[in-house]
Amino acid sequence: MTVIKAIGTMLVLVFLLGFNVPSGPAQCPAYQTNLAVDLVNSIPIHVVLGGTVVTRIHVVYPDGTPATLSPETVSFVWAGSAGTKRFDNTPVVPTGDPGFYTYTQTITDDFPTGSVTLSVVSCSCSDASGNYGPTSNTDSDVTITPADLSILQIGPGAPTGPTQAQLIATYGVPILVAILLIIALLLLVLRGRKKKT
Repeated sequence: MTVIKAIGTMLVLVFLLGFNVPSGPAQCPAYQTNLAVDLVNSIPIHVVLGGTVVTRIHVVYPDGTPATLSPETVSFVWAGSAGTKRFDNTPVVPTGDPGFYTYTQTITDDFPTGSVTLSVVSCSCSDASGNYGPTSNTDSDVTITPADLSILQIGPGAPTGPTQAQLIATYGVPILVAILLIIALLLLVLRGRKKKT
């Protein structure tokens, strides 16, 4: 009888202790019950060590309604072929536009260099109602906003000014038009001289 009481007591203790075992972190909810990030845009995209990158994100519900973060923190990961660097629960600043927040980061010598992708970490956004998201790491390659860009070039020699392609795109057409006008004027002058002789 004593053995049966001992076994019964042990079973009761195991049963009670089973309810007090701390559980792991909550799972990020499935689609339609979560928050989503539909924009991750960083500027500048070329940055030297010691420079500052400002990233704008947009947090929404699955129906596109802007979300208000609570707390106003998000986790970010910087990943490239040279390694990764993660920042958990980083403060973000509301921009005044619903759902839009900015994250400012100074690039130090322990960041990966070369081509680096900045992502919002899965399940690191939350609101006051207990909604979480995004359901996976989110960068500009996977957002629904085609114009955003969170792929950066980081390094001691990264250019800080416009690239050659950007300069050609900006000034190429006006320079071409000026050259054509000069050629046309020269041809008119030469034609006028031929008529006089």
